[in-house]
Amino acid sequence: MRRRHRIPTLPRRPGPKRVLILSADVGEGHAAAARALAHQIETSPEPAVVTVIDGLAAMGPLLQPVVEDGYRVQLRFFPWTYSIVYSLLERVAPVRALARRLLCLFGSRPLARRIAEHEPDVIVSTYPAVTVVLARLRRTGIVHCPTVATITDLTGLFFWAQPGIDTHLVMYGESLPSVERIAGTGSARLVRPLISAEFLEQRSQLDARRELGLPDYGRMVVVSGGGWGVGDIEGAVRELERIEDVTSIVCLAGRNEQLGERLRQDFSREPRVHVYGFTERMPEILAAADALVHSTGGVTCLEAKATGTPVVSYGLPVGHARLNTRAMADLGLLRLANDIRELREHVQDAFREAHERHIAAEHPPQGLLAVAGEESLAGIALAEPVEKAGGQERDLLGTGERDLSGAGELDPAAAALVLDAPRRVSPIPLWRLRLIAFVTQFVLLLGVGTWLMSTDEVTAVAGVILHVHPLQRVETHSPDIGLVIRTPAGDVPTLAQELARTGIHASFADGGAHSYTTIADLRALSDELLPEMPHSGSPLRWIRTRGALGAQAHALGLHHRFYFLQPTGGLTVGQLVLARTAGATPVSGAFSLNADGPLPQRHVRAGDVLIVSADGSAASLAGIERLVSWLRSLGLSVESLESLVRSPPTSANSNGERARNAAPTMSTAIERASGPPLRGVSVKRSPSSTGASTIGTTV
Repeated sequence: MRRRHRIPTLPRRPGPKRVLILSADVGEGHAAAARALAHQIETSPEPAVVTVIDGLAAMGPLLQPVVEDGYRVQLRFFPWTYSIVYSLLERVAPVRALARRLLCLFGSRPLARRIAEHEPDVIVSTYPAVTVVLARLRRTGIVHCPTVATITDLTGLFFWAQPGIDTHLVMYGESLPSVERIAGTGSARLVRPLISAEFLEQRSQLDARRELGLPDYGRMVVVSGGGWGVGDIEGAVRELERIEDVTSIVCLAGRNEQLGERLRQDFSREPRVHVYGFTERMPEILAAADALVHSTGGVTCLEAKATGTPVVSYGLPVGHARLNTRAMADLGLLRLANDIRELREHVQDAFREAHERHIAAEHPPQGLLAVAGEESLAGIALAEPVEKAGGQERDLLGTGERDLSGAGELDPAAAALVLDAPRRVSPIPLWRLRLIAFVTQFVLLLGVGTWLMSTDEVTAVAGVILHVHPLQRVETHSPDIGLVIRTPAGDVPTLAQELARTGIHASFADGGAHSYTTIADLRALSDELLPEMPHSGSPLRWIRTRGALGAQAHALGLHHRFYFLQPTGGLTVGQLVLARTAGATPVSGAFSLNADGPLPQRHVRAGDVLIVSADGSAASLAGIERLVSWLRSLGLSVESLESLVRSPPTSANSNGERARNAAPTMSTAIERASGPPLRGVSVKRSPSSTGASTIGTTV
């Protein structure tokens, strides 16, 4: 077992606590949560030193492009593929386990090295893939300090929550049961959303619009595709243009420069549309807006709620974005638009909500609390400068009385929980880890070995290694062709008698279903039975290869070395290996034909072995006679495989280019009480007086 890169346990150094935050450049939400948490810790009363690094990059050069670039390409160009991948991860446990295993396999050691460089007192992860690897390091005892993970989603927490994380910081009360079901009781704490403090500041909508150079009057809508600029942003803008009282539309293309350039070209003649790239002025933009149309949800929706801006989700109904926004819509945190028509309706509803909130702020009702998200039946677009009232929803985020969904009391601030994170996780004992590794490797080896022995994909390679080559032709100076007929066992005696009347003799596939009487009758007709390996119907049927061939060889009076007819679908590796241990060499033939099918298209040479499939009908009998007549017209005679192999001088050949060895001959008969001597095809060395030789490798 390879040596693990264990982070040594060091005594607590005097001075500020060292906090290492692992984020990822996969969407802006994870990075925004990391920045907000770092700011909270740095401004907390307890002294601390905070370091923020890209945890995905720290996991090595292989995972970062696969996860980050693959995710970005999927969302921009093939969003439907992300839905498939996400559905498999969510619903199929083996797929989820495989993904987790691959992340840990490639990312554990590089991440452990980076963590060791910083010697942290506590580690925080804001990205699920990093959380998976960090949890593994904690459970295996490689990381000893407490670990914390932030959870900004409502649903799909199978990677967000991990048993190896000491504390999970949850933004929604509804997520608590799911997290504790995965990671254990007491593993989750409810905290205020991890957003910048700038979103909690009281801002005037009028001042914010003037700072941005936007019209003072009318309605303003922000259309955002997140940090990567994904979703149907263009379609949303064109629909919003049709709303008369919308005086400005701000498009946020994020870091998608191609999208930003395309939007600027498409709406260059529309003065109401303003296109922004990645911007740090989100607090002012959201404060100036009457509604936010967002494609991915997440942290941006929390920021909008903090500024009192209604949120409409539209444009990217795939993967976790679809599930998360549906859950947020069920809680009344946003409106979910499934199409363009619903988008227009929800935005207009958001305008009415903003207007009613404005009226409520000027004339607060006595004895009543204004509820965030409550719809108004009246309200029209304002034609004069507006002043945004953000008191109610800002209180929900700023005072700490309740969480966004109203689920219950909030825990202390996230910074306090990080700095006082407990050591809840008990590392797995080393003996158990080694046992799990051994069992995993054994099961993997067993599975791969079983598949390898059950497949025919690599049989050719195995044949080269074992020096076993299926017999295709026999080199001989006699103008003979070896004929092997594969037909149902019950039709063999009748077909052999009919062919014998026309002077045709052949080898018939045995399959282990013939009686001694049948074998004796064929012997009297100068025909023979060739052992046949039946088609492997089940993956493990190859295990019976040695027994099946041995039983047929014993019944036919064959000794240690003999030929057998391979299955129609080819040999599996297991059948090839076990046949070799039984001293059997497979026969594949130079041609495989149907009796009632067309004649061979390729040139037939003397010594070729022809395998003909027949069903015992009159048509198949006529087809065999037609084939033999055609061969005779070419000057070739038809013999059984035994006669072909024994014709001097001969050599069994798999490809016509192998070295000469002693030629195989037919087996001697064995005496049985039930009838005359039995015969079969056996690989034996010919007497030196015959001069026969074999080309090919015998077993």
